[in-house]
Amino acid sequence: MRIFISLWILIVLFLYFPLKSAEGELTMSIEEIARKKAHHGSDGRFLNPWCVDCRRKFADFLNWVLFSKNIYKEEKKNDVKFNVVKTEFDSLNHAGNDYIVWLGHSTVLMKIGGKFIITDPVLWDINFLLKRKTPFPIEPEKLPHVDYVLISHGHYDHLDTKSIEFLKDKFNPTFISGPGYEDYFASIGVVKHITLDWWDEYKIGDIKITSLPVQHWSKRSLFDTDKMLWCSFLIEHGGIKYYWVGDSGYYEGYKEIGEKFGPIDVLFVPVGAYEPRWFMKSYHVNPEEALQVAKDVRAKNFIPIHWGTFDLTDEPLWLPIKHLKEIYRDESNPKLRVLEHGGHLILR
Repeated sequence: MRIFISLWILIVLFLYFPLKSAEGELTMSIEEIARKKAHHGSDGRFLNPWCVDCRRKFADFLNWVLFSKNIYKEEKKNDVKFNVVKTEFDSLNHAGNDYIVWLGHSTVLMKIGGKFIITDPVLWDINFLLKRKTPFPIEPEKLPHVDYVLISHGHYDHLDTKSIEFLKDKFNPTFISGPGYEDYFASIGVVKHITLDWWDEYKIGDIKITSLPVQHWSKRSLFDTDKMLWCSFLIEHGGIKYYWVGDSGYYEGYKEIGEKFGPIDVLFVPVGAYEPRWFMKSYHVNPEEALQVAKDVRAKNFIPIHWGTFDLTDEPLWLPIKHLKEIYRDESNPKLRVLEHGGHLILR
């Protein structure tokens, strides 16, 4: 039985973490890369053209999973519980303001211009191995009517089929993703699907959504590595800009995004799943790098996400926020707004 479970853990980790790379060096701006489709590989797979040897080899993966010593091993044995706030949507909606609610991990519900947009919805456990350490803040049936769903990439903690099917059946929203997801959505009966490649725009009345590059990768099976493009999304409405980064490593492109689109009024950026650093650095920012992203895009408000929900890597679930608070200095940084699971921010 122990061998069976260990094999399943290896399979899950193999699907979640990158193993090899064939990227080249950055020779143009990320906007030029996007417009020239330089991130489209000749083999039908996507890539980060500016990233050289980003991914670790399979031997590195095995070293981490089987032999690497986790310096947080003893600390991770201690149970940790985060406060969960039950969002009162009736009260929020009655006020008539735009608002955002963090529902755990990379799932954010935004009310913008009268539309409800949800990001990377994972409403339950992912599977019998990857279970929520912090419960979903509300019963999914009590979500307000979701109009649009943004998908950052294809990893299972960001693209959850059960949650996608639930939203499709209950609300029939429009799903927005990068290219490469067409067969996936068609296979589960989704017909309202919009594809946005990097730098593509989509307008919903006076709301504009722009797909922007991040440094990441994608995989859902043994044979589909990087066939689904990874994206971040900028949402603009009424002079306010919201920038949501579902998952990413740090790269210089954020400075260009800040120059092109900043200042950003509300930034959502991941801060967890970053240890061991030697293995995770290319694709998961740590708190220091997340803060640098906020500075790069000239964020006014910085909301950390991707922490305290799923135990994916070596660091304890409480460490990302603890460390972020330790390094944060209010006088020289964007306003840090740490939300509890289910916590909200009224925008105006």
